[in-house]
Amino acid sequence: MPNDSFPGTGNKYLVDFVEFKVVLSFTSATSLTYVVQNPDGSPGQTENVVIKTENIGPDLFLVTWQEGDTTTVVHVEDYGNKKMITNITNPGNRFEQHHGTFVQLPTDGEGPPTYVDDIRPLFRSMDITCMDLKGVKLEDQAWLSTPANAQRVFTALSSGFMPPDGRWPPEKVALFKSWMDGGFH
Repeated sequence: MPNDSFPGTGNKYLVDFVEFKVVLSFTSATSLTYVVQNPDGSPGQTENVVIKTENIGPDLFLVTWQEGDTTTVVHVEDYGNKKMITNITNPGNRFEQHHGTFVQLPTDGEGPPTYVDDIRPLFRSMDITCMDLKGVKLEDQAWLSTPANAQRVFTALSSGFMPPDGRWPPEKVALFKSWMDGGFH
């Protein structure tokens, strides 16, 4: 499959590897800008790298690159299930593997985010269960698309009240706000 069929091309994703988060911006089929997120959600290490992509199955891609400090990275990116595995060999040959999930972020010129593709995947099962007990229906698109309800959730997200185990990074909060501002699609 040619590189131009790589689904990441022209898109931006927030990847949560649990141990760390990173924003991946695929500027072309051969170019990626990554921004590691600091624990407080602010931007950290950033680099533009040349990538190689290879289709290895339906919605499944191998993406590889080498960074300026000779760190090598091999991703298995599952666009059907929004999951990613990163294999990293750092200088000194220290190997790491991390499993994560990802959500697509809006890019300049892109349409507004949608509940199904962008907002619903932000909420984990534990978030949905916990908030359902408080009358907050995160899994109910109609409920969450009501402006007053969406504002209630946005306020909770912005203040760090929700989710109960830690504040969302600014990118997720901004995506939720963008969905609200875009008309609750």
